[in-house]
Amino acid sequence: MRHAMARCALKALIGLTCLFAGQTSVTAATAGHRTNLKPRPALWKIADTDTTIFLFGTTHALPPRFRWQSPAIKSIVRSADELVVESLGTPDTQRHADQAVDAALSPIVEDRPILSRVAPEKRAALQRAIARTDFPEPIFDAMPSFMASLVLAVEDMNRDGRDQDKGVEAHLITAFQARGRPIVALEDGGAILRQMQGLSESAQRRMLEETIDDIEASPAAQSATADLNWVRGDTALLDAEFRREKLGDELYELLIVRRNQAWSQWLKDRLARPGTILFAVGAGHFAGPDALQRLLEQKGITVTRVD
Repeated sequence: MRHAMARCALKALIGLTCLFAGQTSVTAATAGHRTNLKPRPALWKIADTDTTIFLFGTTHALPPRFRWQSPAIKSIVRSADELVVESLGTPDTQRHADQAVDAALSPIVEDRPILSRVAPEKRAALQRAIARTDFPEPIFDAMPSFMASLVLAVEDMNRDGRDQDKGVEAHLITAFQARGRPIVALEDGGAILRQMQGLSESAQRRMLEETIDDIEASPAAQSATADLNWVRGDTALLDAEFRREKLGDELYELLIVRRNQAWSQWLKDRLARPGTILFAVGAGHFAGPDALQRLLEQKGITVTRVD
């Protein structure tokens, strides 16, 4: 059971864009796929005399047959020397995730049923969300609130037909592996999971309630719009979603600010070595007031939108 939760939690962490920017149903997304829309997901570039790094804001899980590859992305995949992603799903990272789950559940949460941790008006919705998962309610009673939020979110994503194995990173990783080119992981998902243990209970409660609200209010038309906005490069919706006001101070600092600060320094350092790099991380990291582009510009690096 813990290994199942570890998989859910790690998958949720890798798919944070999906969790906090709305979920998409298969029917809605497939309807978008059938339009004549030409994919143009947002792309940026930083460069110096001998290094070019393309910045690609991805979505980590997609419904089957969703067309997202633009001519620009296909060209970059063919020519780039190296792929950089948030994390890689390897036996080692799975082991770390299992360890992180074990740590988060030791000791288990006692005498605080999951329903008592949300506002009374949200309890019925929480019960409905739990009933749709593969886990009984007593399992959620033993979870920290942040982990309950992650497991609920990824279970809901799976029910809607979204699949990380069909997401952008999965395709890119396969393409680079087939060409024998290196793939770099920026972080270990299990490490982020451990950091989330440090969130205050009020922050965890807010996270859980936001997840419940997202699960309850994801009509097909609204969800389809989110994916269509992403695939045509419109970042306005993400700008609204990935803000401190939406996520709360603690979660925003943990998921957005700290990671973007670390990654902007990584990108600056990487410019010191030659090559052509595809840097593919969740689209939410390129949105809002602490977007990667802004942090890079604060370091004196010119960021150019190329698609």
